[in-house]
Amino acid sequence: MYQLEVKFNLVKHHFSPSDGWQVLVDVDAMELAKGPQHPAEKKARVEKAEEKLLALGANIGAHPKYGRVDVCAIHPTKGTYLVEVEGQSSKQKEQAMYSALGQTLLQMNEPNAVKYCIAVPDEDKWQVQIEKIPSYIKTLLNLSCLLVSVNGVREL
Repeated sequence: MYQLEVKFNLVKHHFSPSDGWQVLVDVDAMELAKGPQHPAEKKARVEKAEEKLLALGANIGAHPKYGRVDVCAIHPTKGTYLVEVEGQSSKQKEQAMYSALGQTLLQMNEPNAVKYCIAVPDEDKWQVQIEKIPSYIKTLLNLSCLLVSVNGVREL
């Protein structure tokens, strides 16, 4: 599952605008398969995921306060969630997880007002990486780790 497909399924199953969430999704050129280095089928798949995100009611762009976080989801009673998302890429899964964790740590300016998340595909190899983060650290950092599939979202 490519990063934009993970974002779509995350919004669909966990932060649905139809449930009152205001969702802003940042999408960069690499996610949209711009350039010749991407597999041929990626462009069609990610364009479809972007269309589906918009159809759900999500908006595309950077958040004025939180910047280029992958997903910013705000709910009137459930609060604000900032989510770094990883998906299928040429990076090793371990490096991708460390990248997401580092990006998340650098955003942690409001530990009590914001819930921070890392979301990855719900696959065994991704789960192994996420399970490396100790529960104590997740609690200390107010961090949730989400495994995303076409069928739903699981929190570890």
